[in-house]
Amino acid sequence: MSASEVAGLLSAEEVTLSHVRRAVHHLPKSSRAVLYEETNPLHPSAVGEFFEALSYELLLSASENSSSIVSIAAKLADAVYIPYDKYAPDGLWYSRDGGIRFKMKGRVVAEMDLLIRTRDGVRIFGEVITGSAGTKGFLTEIAAKKSLLSEIYGDPVEFLLVLPYEPHSGLRCVGENDAFAVISGGDTLYRNVHRSEVMVRNLSPAKSTKRVDGRVW
Repeated sequence: MSASEVAGLLSAEEVTLSHVRRAVHHLPKSSRAVLYEETNPLHPSAVGEFFEALSYELLLSASENSSSIVSIAAKLADAVYIPYDKYAPDGLWYSRDGGIRFKMKGRVVAEMDLLIRTRDGVRIFGEVITGSAGTKGFLTEIAAKKSLLSEIYGDPVEFLLVLPYEPHSGLRCVGENDAFAVISGGDTLYRNVHRSEVMVRNLSPAKSTKRVDGRVW
């Protein structure tokens, strides 16, 4: 399965209120509050966190209908944090907020938004953005992350870009075998859930047969 096929699954997945609620609940309470204060200078950052969480929840949901997706690395509230041991092997390590990070020789060298493994041995990493990305620096970053994953896992690596709008021409073809998925207007869907509801209610993780700890992804 290719990044293009995963992009198709993700783009076609119907967004439900359950997806939105779970996405919001991945955010810490401070971010949840700012999410509904659209004049707050921290609001854009909270929107980015929400859209990233929504993309992850939709990917989990879409993967249940695809035998070609073997596993998706848990993240955010689904991740199990273990303090970093400098003597541990290089590779994936979760930050306290459930972010997916890779450490090499005791330092963080990359952070990734989504990690997907397919039945035919392809590993796909995803980046979720809500704003414009500078093409030159962005492409360099993606190339470095591809190289890192290939070095650690030795498998073919492809890239998936997730956005709430059609990408501009410079990002349409990030690289050969790469793809983009559009969740139209996804960065505004938090408005479908009332603020008072998400500030007090906790949700259990969505049922998933594909979610795994990133350390065994």
